Amino acid sequence: MALLLSYSQQQAIKPISANNEGKYAQLAAEVEEKELRSLLGVALLQDIQSNPTSTNNVLLLDGDEFEDCYGNTITHKGIRYLLAYLNYSRYIWESDISDTFTGFVVKNRQESEMLTDGRRKSLQLTMREIAMQEWILIKDYLDEKYANFTLWNYGNETKKPYTPRIYGVRKTGKTVYYDKVTRQIIR
Repeated sequence: MALLLSYSQQQAIKPISANNEGKYAQLAAEVEEKELRSLLGVALLQDIQSNPTSTNNVLLLDGDEFEDCYGNTITHKGIRYLLAYLNYSRYIWESDISDTFTGFVVKNRQESEMLTDGRRKSLQLTMREIAMQEWILIKDYLDEKYANFTLWNYGNETKKPYTPRIYGVRKTGKTVYYDKVTRQIIR
């Protein structure tokens, strides 16, 4: 299965160093399966991966316009833009790590100085923040065009089922159970 964002498409949006092209396919596949799966859901992601040339999927991948609830025309840049910044965020953290027969190593050259972990983490979080800002627009697009994306879990993509937390309170020898959040007596 081909990646949703090729190396050349990555270079057009947020370039990574050419000497790491070999690592790109593995990194991009991991981001696609971990990050994108949690955002889109398994069913919609697999539909996009299996049929990336359908009209609706092309609009989702490359960007489109939609009208928000206030009548404003909003443009999102697409899943590929989101992936480019998620890939770059991951690339920042893993680009200098090499797997050798003796274990994982970090390359170190005399004429250069490594970024501190704090600085790398800050840069990584900035790239991820850019991606998540775009995700908000894409999610709004999917919510607005839910009829075109039947596999999108409209409004329920990140909600977990509510499970009340029950605590026991002794009152005059009788235990009363109540939900701590809603403050209602259960029995």
